Amino acid sequence: MENLHKVYYKDYFEGTDFNALLSDNEVDSNMVENNNRKLCGNYYTNFKNPMPSLCENQVFKLKIAYPGLVTGIGISHEARVKGEFKLGVHFDYTYGLPVIYGSSVKGVLRNAFILKEENGKIKEYEPYFLEKVMGGDWTQDKSQDKSQDKIKRLFESIFEGKEDGKPKSIYERDVFFDAVIVEADEKGRILCSDAITPHGGPNRDNPLKNPTPITFLKIAPGCTMEFRFKLVDSFKGKDNEFKAEDKLKLFKEIILTLGVGAKTNVGYGQFEQ
Repeated sequence: MENLHKVYYKDYFEGTDFNALLSDNEVDSNMVENNNRKLCGNYYTNFKNPMPSLCENQVFKLKIAYPGLVTGIGISHEARVKGEFKLGVHFDYTYGLPVIYGSSVKGVLRNAFILKEENGKIKEYEPYFLEKVMGGDWTQDKSQDKSQDKIKRLFESIFEGKEDGKPKSIYERDVFFDAVIVEADEKGRILCSDAITPHGGPNRDNPLKNPTPITFLKIAPGCTMEFRFKLVDSFKGKDNEFKAEDKLKLFKEIILTLGVGAKTNVGYGQFEQ
């Protein structure tokens, strides 16, 4: 199996005359077209992910919904070569497979707990997902202040590694691993191409100018992604104990609702069971 990281970031522009890139014109490269076909090929019908999970019972699998998943578009890839994919993709360096970094997964989950934030300080916590997964009376406190305090303590336990204001041992903290592809789509693909057409030119200063399509790679809809964690019980043995299996249910509900990756506001990065 091709190492997709190597194909996209090392082999992709092989044979390109980079002296020609000093001009303002696009240049030709035979390798780009070949590598585009390689990256989007249906080579993975019998795909088996080589990246084993460390905690088999603390994972869940979700299928990527149409139009697919976009991750890593902030990585530079454009070189003004004709036919190139212009946006970056996050690949695992060793195995070469597209991943969502654990830090990105953690960020999505963390933000779902926050209702209002000002100047980097959380003013109000969001009870929606906790109430949906655990029941509407999860906090068991009619007082708004006490309810918010309970969510805050859980938030700090999961995302800041603190319990009742004290740092927890690294062995007692929740760990967020990279999410990985475990099944290709029905055509045997992991990646496929897409395009966006921003209006108004590169600087969007002329709304009447014909749009120039920007082609890019995305993780193909229909692929199955596995989200992996190492979770522990919070407040173990106390009245407000929150078990690891409840965290897994909570995280799954958040990701199904909010999605992950870039451009989720236009439909990318959504999942189905």
